[in-house]
This record gives sequence, structure tokens and C-alpha cells, in this order.
Amino acid sequence: MRELPGLIRVDFAELAKRLWRHRWLLLLLCGGATFGVYFFSRLQTPVYQATARLLAAQPTAFSSGLNSLPVASPLDSQAYREAALSSQVLKETLGGSQGQETLEQFRRRLRVRTVDGRQSSVIILSVRDNDPARAARLANEWADALRRWDDQRVRGSFSRYRVSLEAQLRTVQADLERSASSPERREGLRSLQGSLLRDLDLVRALEQGATGQLSLLDLAEVPLRPVAPRPLLNALLAGMLTLALGVLFFVLREALVRTVRSSEEAMELTGLQVLGEFPRLLGPDRNLPKEAASYLRTYVNRGLMSEEGPKIVAVTSPEAKDGKSSVAIALARAYARTGKPTLLIDLDLHRPVLHTEFGIKSGPDVISVLRDPLFGVAAHQVERGLSLLPCLQSVDDPSGLLSQQLRPFLRRLREAGEWEAIIIDTPPVLAVTDTLVVAPQVSGVLVVVSVGLTGRRSLKVAVDNLTRIGAQVLGLVVNQLRPGEGILATSRGYLERYEGSWRRPNSQEQDPLRTQW
Repeated sequence: MRELPGLIRVDFAELAKRLWRHRWLLLLLCGGATFGVYFFSRLQTPVYQATARLLAAQPTAFSSGLNSLPVASPLDSQAYREAALSSQVLKETLGGSQGQETLEQFRRRLRVRTVDGRQSSVIILSVRDNDPARAARLANEWADALRRWDDQRVRGSFSRYRVSLEAQLRTVQADLERSASSPERREGLRSLQGSLLRDLDLVRALEQGATGQLSLLDLAEVPLRPVAPRPLLNALLAGMLTLALGVLFFVLREALVRTVRSSEEAMELTGLQVLGEFPRLLGPDRNLPKEAASYLRTYVNRGLMSEEGPKIVAVTSPEAKDGKSSVAIALARAYARTGKPTLLIDLDLHRPVLHTEFGIKSGPDVISVLRDPLFGVAAHQVERGLSLLPCLQSVDDPSGLLSQQLRPFLRRLREAGEWEAIIIDTPPVLAVTDTLVVAPQVSGVLVVVSVGLTGRRSLKVAVDNLTRIGAQVLGLVVNQLRPGEGILATSRGYLERYEGSWRRPNSQEQDPLRTQW
């Protein structure tokens, strides 16, 4: 288990359990995504790709040995990439004047790659189309258009030089026609005229035969197989992506959980032993399994072996709705089934519930006993061996009443010797301070933890508060467990989970630990 700041924990063992528990859902989603993408891909129109290759060789020079002739600047592969996608080349490929929108649509179907060498590069031009023959034709026309653009670029340098020579020649001829200079001057002009005519003839010849750096390496052929869609590959990727997203969902869910997820985690957080475990019940029923309550009773007795007189056990929880009242009732009934007189007291003076559970509406209650020390401890006999002292009144300051009257009240119970086990249902530790008043004065305290409901930080703070005031915390009682979960469940192989409660295979009601105190 890895812990991050703020009690953000990723329990990889719990994560593995959850993944295994939901394996069929993950496999179903993965399979659904795989088959769905496969059939969807099969319905798509196939796309073919044709490729033409050009060789861009770096020339040594574009001259005939005369220093006065121009040399075209060589281009690198990146320049050819940009030129291939330029509007000028694409318009020549498609023929005629095309609108910008048409060029953009055509450009999205094109791919340009380059392979660079030391002295040359390979320009790879690919065209995608639904028609394989049209894809090959467009790729070849694109390659020819790029070659023509490169040839025109080189010819342009000779063309500009030719225009310059023609202008100089016209100037010399004009000087010869109007010149009245000496014969030496006229002879020099004729010599210059002859030189310009020779250069002009050479430049015209080079202009006609000049080519660029590009030469055709491979013509595009009609493709036989489409490049998209690829149903098998798409289906495989979709299945893997769905599975990865599903696992990521459970990882994030586990990382963001702030509640206790298992008995092992509760033990790790608090350092306390788990003395009892109860399964998740359906509906509002508070009747927890008898066998689980008997085990809890046995472990509580083991922790209070040195206690003389009646065992007084307080049952509390970090927060509300953790099931502490149900655990208190189950533990009291477990003691009563052994034949020992047991008293169940409702000291949750803020929200009492035990009188509702046993249907008591009037009569003696714990408030009357606490307020009047002379008032006898008269409890309601609710079951065989089990008496209840409910809370039927409200009080303005429950914590103050308990601080003043609880100690003499418990002393009277011990001196009376009428009950051998006294179970006290107390409020949640973090809700009010009443439990912190009760806890140091009883034999031991049980902390109820509800899986999936009790907060991790709340549990740590509650146990720390009880320990700080000197209370004897006997251990934890884990509630709301799923079938097959728990530390103690593995050692009780004869128990079966059936319709929200654990039952023995023979469905006998006999207490397996009836003879144990």
C-alpha cells in the first residue's frame, strides 16, 4: 500500500481485488469496444495510398566553366517539403485555377516525407484517395509538378541573365550606330558585341536544357490494399484502450477514496486488533449474525480476563451511522445467550435508538437514574437474560450530566452485582464529548468501523482521542463487510453467507460458543 500526503492511499491489494471482482464487466466493455470498432471500421470506405519518390541530388555547379554564368542555389529537403505543399505546385497538379478550399482539402490527403543523405535526399510523396487508380495518377502528377517547379526555378536564373545580356547587347549596338568615335573605339565596341553574342548564345542553350536537382526515382503504382481503415488493428487498439481506461478508472477511484475499505486497512491505520466482523445486511434490520456476535463476545472476554466484577464495555464509533448501536445490541444478546444476566444501557443521550428497537415508550430510563442517586436501577426485561436501560428523556447538557453522575452510577452497578455484563451504547467520538467522559470509567471500549463509510482520518483521530484520555481500547469491530471479506471470516469455514446474514449449513440456532464465557 502506498500512502501520499493527506491520507491519499492506493491499496494495490484492494485494487487487485476490485479488478478481479469486476473482471467480467471489464472484459465485457473491452469485448464490446473491440467488436464495435471492428464492425464500424468495416463499414467505412477504404482509403488507398499511392507513393512516388524523387531523388534530390546536390549539383556541383550550373556553369560551363565561365565565371560570368549564374549558378542556381541548391535546396535542402525541408525546402522541397514546403515547396511540394505550396499552392503553386498543388494548382499545377490539379490543373487550372483551384480555390483555396479545394487546395486545403487536397492538402489534407497528402503526405511528404524525406530521407536525408550526405550528398542527396529522397523526397517521398504520398496521396490518399478512395480510388486506387486516381491515387496513383495524382501522386505521379504531383511528382511531375514538383519537378517542373524545380526546373523552372533553375531556368529562371539563366533567364534573368539572358535578359541582362540582351539589354547590354542592345546598348552596344545603339552605341555603334550613333558613334562617331575613332576607329579604335568602334573596334572595341564590335569586339564587345561579339563577346556578348557568344555569351547570349551559350546562355540560351543552357536555359533550354537546364534542369533542377530532382529526378524521378519511382513512379507511383496502383495500390492493391487500402491503408485505412484497418479493422483488426483498430479493434485491437480500441480493446486495449478500453481495458487501460477501465483499470485507470479503478486506480483513480481507489486513490480518491477517503474511507476504510477493509479490516486489514483499519488495523494498519490504528494498530488495533479486529475483534469482530459483521456482514452487510439488507434493509434497516439490526439483527446481526449470532455466530459473529459470539466470536466478538469471546474476544472481548479474552481482553478482560483480569477484570473483576461485571464487565462494562462501551461501544462507540468515529462518526454517526457506523452501526455502533447494532453492534451493542448483538454483543449484549451474545452475552445473554450464555445464561449470564446482561444489561444494555443507552448512553447516547443525543440520539437514543435502543428504546425504539425494543418497543419501549415509557418507564424507568437512564436519565432518571443519573439525576436521582436514590432512584433504583430498575431496567426493562426485554429478552431472556437481557435487560435494557433506555433513554426516554432529553437533557440540555448531556456531557455535564455524565461528568457529574456517571462515576457513582457505575459504582452502584458494580456494587449491586445484579448483572455480570454491562454493554453501553455511547455517541460517536467525533460528534460530541460524551464518549470521552464515559470511556476512561469502563472496563474497555470497542470502536465500530463501517467499511466504505468510516473515514480513514476520522478513525485515526477517534482512536487517538480515546487513547489520549487513558481509555482501554479493546479493539475494532468492522461492520458492513462484503461476502467472503474479512480477517476472521477465513477461520470460520462453517459459516455461510445467505440473504444478508451468515448461517451454518445445518441452519441450527445453537450458539457455537454457548459454554464459553
